[in-house]
Order: sequence, then C-alpha cells, then structure tokens
Amino acid sequence: MSAKPFIILADETLSIAGPISNVFAFLSNHENYIRWYPGVVAVTSADGLPHGTVGKVYQETLRLPSGRNRVFDIKVVESRTPDLFMTEGTLAPLHPRMEMRLTAKSAHETVLSLKFFSRNQSAMGRFLIGALVRGVVRRQSLAGLRKLKSLLE
Repeated sequence: MSAKPFIILADETLSIAGPISNVFAFLSNHENYIRWYPGVVAVTSADGLPHGTVGKVYQETLRLPSGRNRVFDIKVVESRTPDLFMTEGTLAPLHPRMEMRLTAKSAHETVLSLKFFSRNQSAMGRFLIGALVRGVVRRQSLAGLRKLKSLLE
C-alpha cells in the first residue's frame, strides 16, 4: 500500500531584505525557531552535529492551543546551503514536516517559501488535522513570518 500525500497545513511566501546566506544561516539553526515562531517554548540541540546538517536532532517544546506543553524531537531531513531546509517532527498525531525554500531575488533580498505539512496517514487523523489544525498552523505561520521579517531586517 502506498503512502498518502502529506496534508498541507500552511503555504506562505515572504520577501526579506537581506542576503540569502544570512537568512539561511538563521533559519538552518533551528534553535532560532523560538525567536520567531508562535507557541514554541524551547528548542535545544539533542546532539553535537552542526546546525543545518542532515540528521541533526533538536528537542522542541511547543505550547498547544489547549495550553499544555508537548516535548518532541525535530530532525533535519534535508538541507542544502543556501536554499533548502527541511525538518520532520515526532509530534503525534500531527507528524509535522516543515519546508523552507529560499531564493535570492537580488544580492540584498531573499524570498522565503514556508510550508508546513502533516505526515499523518490514518483516515481519522487526516480528517481531524485538516478540520482542526490547519487554521491554527496557518495563523501561527503568518504571525511567525511577520516576526521573522522584523528580526532579520
């Protein structure tokens, strides 16, 4: 049986006044995630691998909409300097995937495409995530991108 396609939770694009190398360096250090993404309470490296390295694992604490905190692992699954950074998390039942693609619009302007997905494969989980989680993730992503832009410009 083949895997079902991932559920798209957010798909946003933002232009940042800054060189692509600086934007990538900031984003590929997932410990910076706490500085710009809403609901993130803590992010720490779980191993000694350099930031931006495929296989690097972080431990993330996220405040859920219910107000409870959940701790889970985030693993870098793909990273290509200076234009691609992808992670996947163990947070069940969401099983999140984040994709950040960067394009140099000029020497001093970078376009960031941010996508969040759920890798959940169960029919009920997919239905509930689509109905209940998509709006929350989209709102958080938009707020996070506004904060990211203000941090990097």
